[in-house]
Amino acid sequence: MRYFKIAIVALLVLSSLSCSVDRLPVIEGTIKINGSDVYYKTIGEGEPLVIVHGGPVLDHSYLLPHFEALSKDYKLIFYDQRAAGKSSIRVDPGTMTLDGFVEDIEILRETLGLGKINLLAHSWGGLIAMKYALKYDDNLNHLVLSNAMAPSAVDWQAESQLVGQKTSKEDQDKLNNLTSSGLLRTEDPSEAIKEMMMISYRVHMYDKANIDKLELFIPKDFVLRSQAYGTLNADMSGYDLYDQLINIKTPTLIMFGEIEPALELHADRMAESFADSELYVVKESGHFPFVESSEEYFGQVKAFLAK
Repeated sequence: MRYFKIAIVALLVLSSLSCSVDRLPVIEGTIKINGSDVYYKTIGEGEPLVIVHGGPVLDHSYLLPHFEALSKDYKLIFYDQRAAGKSSIRVDPGTMTLDGFVEDIEILRETLGLGKINLLAHSWGGLIAMKYALKYDDNLNHLVLSNAMAPSAVDWQAESQLVGQKTSKEDQDKLNNLTSSGLLRTEDPSEAIKEMMMISYRVHMYDKANIDKLELFIPKDFVLRSQAYGTLNADMSGYDLYDQLINIKTPTLIMFGEIEPALELHADRMAESFADSELYVVKESGHFPFVESSEEYFGQVKAFLAK
């Protein structure tokens, strides 16, 4: 018996997208999970593809409109992780754990009646997806780990260090100036936080100019939402999934952009740890290949999901 109660809030909005996706149906709603209202959005019809966004504290919106390229072939299910985006900031601290985020995906799958799903996760979301697959392998058709966090804290920290070393002096000076400006301590620091994120993410781009194609939503209460994630520190300090990944039987596609440090640090070991996986390197891209090399990226995702 689950320790939580599941309830769908009676908010379903049937609308349509712009002509870019040929007016495919959109449904939005919230699901009550452990006292939190978790927002979700579905686009299109067909075989379900649940998409887990990165962050933490970001929401699904930075994946749009890029992922609309898949909505003609799949029913895309986006959701905002607890305390992020359009999901409520009110959370039970005891459930703000990696295992808690795993259960959110399962509750979403069950509540929406999705049956077996395809799961695609980006960045931080990749760690959640690996944990989900370890527990709910039988509920998956395919798993796509796009630019995922490393399967161990040691490799994740090594990768973060390399990324930091690639930040230009000019960008680091801009970040330092914003940090010391006092703008982060104002009533509404959202613009300053967004500027800092855009500067920080520039190093993740193959072509730095492509940062302008990335849309980030930063709410006014972003700092407060970030604090809700503090309880994850214990989970993140020493995790190591490598020895467990062999238990995932779901066919898995692991994708990285060609300039990502993960390729020299742990990508091969990661791919070899799964029972059935393939590693694909997206050319001329970094951590956001769906922005920089969208045709190649989505072509590969579609080909994999069709197998």
